[in-house]
Amino acid sequence: MTLTEEGDFTTSDGAKLYTKAWKPDSGSISAVLIFVHGFSDHINAYYDLFPTLSSPPYKIAIYGFDQRGWGRSVSKPSDNGLTGPTSRVLSDIHDFVIHVASIKENHGQPLFLMGHSMGGGEALCYMLSTSQQFSNRPPISGLLLEAPYIELDPVEQPNPLTVIGGRLAALVMPNMQMKQELHPTYMSRSAKVRQEWVDDPLNHDTGTLEGLKGLLERAGDLSKLSHGHKVPGLTAKMPCAIWLAHGTGDRVLSPQASRRFFEALEAPYGDKEFKSYPDGYHKLHAEPDGMGEQFAKDVGEWVLGHAKEAPKQASQVT
Repeated sequence: MTLTEEGDFTTSDGAKLYTKAWKPDSGSISAVLIFVHGFSDHINAYYDLFPTLSSPPYKIAIYGFDQRGWGRSVSKPSDNGLTGPTSRVLSDIHDFVIHVASIKENHGQPLFLMGHSMGGGEALCYMLSTSQQFSNRPPISGLLLEAPYIELDPVEQPNPLTVIGGRLAALVMPNMQMKQELHPTYMSRSAKVRQEWVDDPLNHDTGTLEGLKGLLERAGDLSKLSHGHKVPGLTAKMPCAIWLAHGTGDRVLSPQASRRFFEALEAPYGDKEFKSYPDGYHKLHAEPDGMGEQFAKDVGEWVLGHAKEAPKQASQVT
């Protein structure tokens, strides 16, 4: 069984963002997992993933927040997609990591970070950033990624001239809103999940020119890293273990780009794992025919395995 808690937290610039936690209803927790959702998504749209992970045998405390411009963190239509630049996006994630780590019941617990789709790309940029702004980040025992945004599927790639025009327009009208609809076809092999994606009023598919520019630039930087290029402000050396999952049937984001990025990434002691899900679509957590359940099991077992190693790794670092 799972206990849920809703609330909000205040970012370093004073914004209030919606939060939700899923916790075991009895006994001690085994680890803490912070989750970063995807584009036009929100933390309450991840089906059974969080209740499963917070229940036995995993008993992981899950903390998530609706990012600025998304979900229940939006109070009026003009807030839709109003994420700010990449510096603000990563700062919000950092603020939430600090917030979760500061909660008394989480003191001493192994801390993990996980991101899906856009949130996976953001989590990567956060963990690979060389900025001193994040020098006070608490130790992260592992990073988990579900279909991270490194490259769009080739069919979904925008026209280069459109990208250039959008970047120029973002300098003049950063908060101008623009619809960027994600086609539901390859979200999940489940017709029910696809229809719920379409019907969900919180999935507004709206970005701002500044926000969309930042989204494309983050993906571009990660793609450059995967090809062995140096990117100012980023490193290819992950400070913790990493687990990356992608479905081979995903036609929203490229599983091939995920694999290439994974191969280029360095992790402590070579502790990295790529998990491929044959024919899986973009929302692995919501895939039918047992795949969603297997995905949750794989996440839970990886976190538990690395939670047990966390004290040993911490002593090796110190």
